[in-house]
Amino acid sequence: MTLNDEIQAIRYRVAFSRMDYVSVLRLVGEDAYDLTEALCSSDLYLRDSQMRHTLWLDESGQPAADLYACLDDEDVLLLVEGMDGAQAAEYVRRFGPAEFKVEIRDLTESHELLSLDGPYAWEMMAEIAGPGVIGMPFLTFYNDEAWTCFRAGKTGEFGYHLLVAKENAGRLQSRLLEMGGRFDMQTVSLPALDLCALENWFFSIRHEGRSGANPIELQLQWRLTRRKSFPGSEALDAARAKAERRRLTCALADADAKPGDGVWLAGSRIGEVIRAEPSLLLKRRIVLALIDERLAHPGLEMAVGASAAESGRMLTVSPPLFNNRSLFIQPQKHSYRSRDEFIYPDIVREFP
Repeated sequence: MTLNDEIQAIRYRVAFSRMDYVSVLRLVGEDAYDLTEALCSSDLYLRDSQMRHTLWLDESGQPAADLYACLDDEDVLLLVEGMDGAQAAEYVRRFGPAEFKVEIRDLTESHELLSLDGPYAWEMMAEIAGPGVIGMPFLTFYNDEAWTCFRAGKTGEFGYHLLVAKENAGRLQSRLLEMGGRFDMQTVSLPALDLCALENWFFSIRHEGRSGANPIELQLQWRLTRRKSFPGSEALDAARAKAERRRLTCALADADAKPGDGVWLAGSRIGEVIRAEPSLLLKRRIVLALIDERLAHPGLEMAVGASAAESGRMLTVSPPLFNNRSLFIQPQKHSYRSRDEFIYPDIVREFP
């Protein structure tokens, strides 16, 4: 199966994946919520069964982990990307205030995360868990006897993550794969999920998160607060005081852009590429570049390349780059079996 086959499954059908790149911690104790609040870069404001997308930063103010904080009664579940379970537990111990007493349970060794993504993932989940799952708001979760189901995902399509004990994971996976035949489901890889996330402007801790840029430069201000101190907050205050600043900007390039290439305007270097990936559906290269804040706007034609003389056309754009099929699916009306009876907008947006 090719990468294109995987992308087609995510964008048009249902895709199955194993989220072995995510570690899971459970913080237990009456101080679990306060400890989580002290570590995260955003104000949580969580109610029971809600999730919040947030960050852990290092002392220099750069992203250390991309995570969901999930309030489960008095406990907190943490779904962490960018650290293994031992590293995530050590972060909590190192940066957590000493007055907060919690038990840290690393579920990474005892549980697995399985995921369904795609415009018809809701329909498959409804067959497994019942129709009530269709009404789950984004960034909520519930506990079942067999699993914990998180309504989340970074592809721009319907997404569900299932946290299941290892002794039951094999049976659940077999059931999903068997049922998935009715949805032409494909098992997809992390590169396919990462590309779909990029097309929908979801932050990746594995790519731009390791570029050396801080969350302000990475356009992650919505995950930051000034109402409290947290690891890295002093470094962010210093970054805000700088006169010259850069902003992560999305662009489409006709040239074969690569990380490290310059971004050029009227012969002057105004930025640098930190990520560039070919989009199989757009048939163009998606570029993430750190650009001078004054020029970090969509709709500007620039050049990208090793030098101004050796460069190709690049257009800054406003993501997401697709009309995600999930935006036009109504569970009360549509189904995978009847998908050909309806006309949907072209999934690819038009760009000059």
